[in-house]
Amino acid sequence: MKHLRVFVPAFLLVAGAAAGAERVAPRSDATVDLDSLRPGVWIHTSYYTYPNGSRFLSNGLVVRDGDGLTLIDTAWGERLTVELLGLIERDLRFPVRRAIVTHAHGDRTAGADVLRDRGIPVLAHPRTIELALETGLPPPSDSLSGVSQPGGSVMVGAVEVFDPGPGHSPENLMVWVPTAKVLFGGCAVRPGDATTLGNTAHANRAEWPLAIERAMKRYAHAEVVVPGHGAVGSLDLLRHTLSLLRR
Repeated sequence: MKHLRVFVPAFLLVAGAAAGAERVAPRSDATVDLDSLRPGVWIHTSYYTYPNGSRFLSNGLVVRDGDGLTLIDTAWGERLTVELLGLIERDLRFPVRRAIVTHAHGDRTAGADVLRDRGIPVLAHPRTIELALETGLPPPSDSLSGVSQPGGSVMVGAVEVFDPGPGHSPENLMVWVPTAKVLFGGCAVRPGDATTLGNTAHANRAEWPLAIERAMKRYAHAEVVVPGHGAVGSLDLLRHTLSLLRR
């Protein structure tokens, strides 16, 4: 595990195999990183290693909310989530009050049992709980109200949870941090160097462009956009995702 660093923005899911996921070069022996993104906002990155040695990275957020923290997405699996919580305890020294998971894939929810065992509520789209149970993933503990229809939103502490509509998955939520103008686009948003849509096993290709357009309209003033995988960027990541969808 690495020490906390200052992050400078550089403008998959495990559905069966890693088809369509980005291969990334391992960063030394890191398994989980926790980096400062903006005041009160950190990006956590976990590195999942497949049996063949391929490593893939997955992003989430940690957001300060008063004297506590909100975790956006678990790390990629139980062991990595335990490591992430250890980093948070050591470096941030605030308790995690709640977690929000953005959809029912292993890179988002596979650490939910770890959080629940520690008494941390895990909030999600109602469909995420259903899909987690159907696919054998650890289910979130609580449904979010207000995000059951495309365009819906709900404030959860210091963050706004937004349902842009189906895209990468049937229920890929986004999370907005208004004080920092940071948008966590999750796996609905592709990184700037992506040449494919990644894993589309559960994607809705017809609705995905509409989801991105809703997000672009609602968060036109976003200054930082965090994709589920790959480098942080700007609103250009949403435009890039649209260009991939329209090929």
